[in-house]
Amino acid sequence: MSKSALDLLNDLIAELENAVESSTVKETACNKKEAKEKLPVPPKQPKVKAESKKVAAAPTPSDQKEAININAIDLRVGIIRKVTKHETAEKLYCEEIDVGEDAPRAIASGLVPYYSLEQMQDRKLIVVCNLKARNLVGFKSHGMVLCASTVDENGVHRVEFVDPPASAKPGDRIVAEGLVAIEPFSPSKVDKSKAFEVVAPDLKVDHEGVAHWQGFRLVCLTNGGTGAESCIAPTLRNANVA
Repeated sequence: MSKSALDLLNDLIAELENAVESSTVKETACNKKEAKEKLPVPPKQPKVKAESKKVAAAPTPSDQKEAININAIDLRVGIIRKVTKHETAEKLYCEEIDVGEDAPRAIASGLVPYYSLEQMQDRKLIVVCNLKARNLVGFKSHGMVLCASTVDENGVHRVEFVDPPASAKPGDRIVAEGLVAIEPFSPSKVDKSKAFEVVAPDLKVDHEGVAHWQGFRLVCLTNGGTGAESCIAPTLRNANVA
């Protein structure tokens, strides 16, 4: 049966609609593709490294110096058992000092301008016992004696012993009151850390002649207990100690 004009018209309309729909779909797909291609490409983000655990830095020489105090130095009461003048060095005495050990220590001191042989003999004093031995004009010295020193108003250099308490015995330890009485450094550790050079600038006697380190009074440990007696320079006041 032949189609009527109306049917033919409807078929044509349907065909046109299908063609338009197909074209629209294709155009939409094409537009989406073009839009996708035109989208800006986001920049690559740098890779974030996992934060590594921070390792504590080793103490610097400055930190180590701050941790050193006077009680790292082995200060002991001694008595000069024998003293002679050095054979060639006119300012040096050569002493044998009892510091409570099996044998006296050989120590050289530049005290000839300040003390006579008679004043040196049997003198009670304070000895720095954990310094490395060193040769002084051919004499091997195993420590040093502790003295106060200053220059008076006339420009005269004055030096005198810092005396331990009268009741102290050879070998008794001198420490700073108020600081923990730690085990003294070994001579090699004192040498390596420059411990004595670190503490020495703060060793002083006050206006009454009492020896202090950074304001801590130097006292004597006697028979395992803490003594309360001070270490005193006989006449010097507000002076350095070394």
